[in-house]
Amino acid sequence: MLATRDKTVTIGGVQNWEGESIMHPIEIQQLNISSCNYLRNLVDDNSSFKKVIGLRVWVCEGIECVVSLSSFASSSTHPFQSLEVLDLGDLPKLSALIMKDAGIGLATTSTSAPSATFSHLKEIRIYKCSGVKTLLPHWLLPNLQSLEEIHVGACSQLVEILGAATSKVEEKGSDALIKFHLSKLRVLRLNKLPNLKSICSKSGVMVCDSLQVIKVFGDCDKLKRIPPFVPLVGNGQPFAYAPPSLTITSDTEWWESLEWDDHPNFKNVLQPLWKLLSYPTYPRCWRLL
Repeated sequence: MLATRDKTVTIGGVQNWEGESIMHPIEIQQLNISSCNYLRNLVDDNSSFKKVIGLRVWVCEGIECVVSLSSFASSSTHPFQSLEVLDLGDLPKLSALIMKDAGIGLATTSTSAPSATFSHLKEIRIYKCSGVKTLLPHWLLPNLQSLEEIHVGACSQLVEILGAATSKVEEKGSDALIKFHLSKLRVLRLNKLPNLKSICSKSGVMVCDSLQVIKVFGDCDKLKRIPPFVPLVGNGQPFAYAPPSLTITSDTEWWESLEWDDHPNFKNVLQPLWKLLSYPTYPRCWRLL
């Protein structure tokens, strides 16, 4: 069923998708899709949704990615170039936001996305997407320089938030640091991620002076490390610097389980920024945070 209100299109429970119903309304700004289990991705060469600002996709068992680049005949197509909010939930086959061919979109693969795709994206919310192992590969970060908030919950197989390609790590050498630039990122909230091992690759440092919130709750017991930061400008050294407005919130058990490798002074840098998670006033629904 397709419903429209102003510039919102809602599609739910459709069993035979031809795409015609949402190709032509080029003024769509909010697109909601649910219970369309035959869909594998959302855009092809004819439906790039250039003006969509908000996208919500829930309970679609066949979705493997948001954008499949192999569907595009023209390299000049930039899907979701105006998108600001991406909300994904209950998508068990989702493995990547952008996929070119089988395997493209994973942390071990180096590729590039159309330069305008996701270039206005401010907020990513992903919940119960058990096929995702790396949320944002390193090659996608140049497209995400407007990103302000990342919310991830109940993704049982997620291993890392920001991933570097294996070839990039090998090229730089084991002692070299890979910079993950997200200059506008303010909020990182992680909930019920039992296999999450890292926020970014062990060889990485985060460049995000705007970061204000890291909140970890639920089962994130395998996450043992907060990545080092370096300032956007200047020669700040890793493990000696933190974003100036950062607050880290968690329970005591998780905070005390963190490992500081060979940089115990980094704990001294972050300790004043840590706050105990207050459960009595904590909303039951992670999506309200």
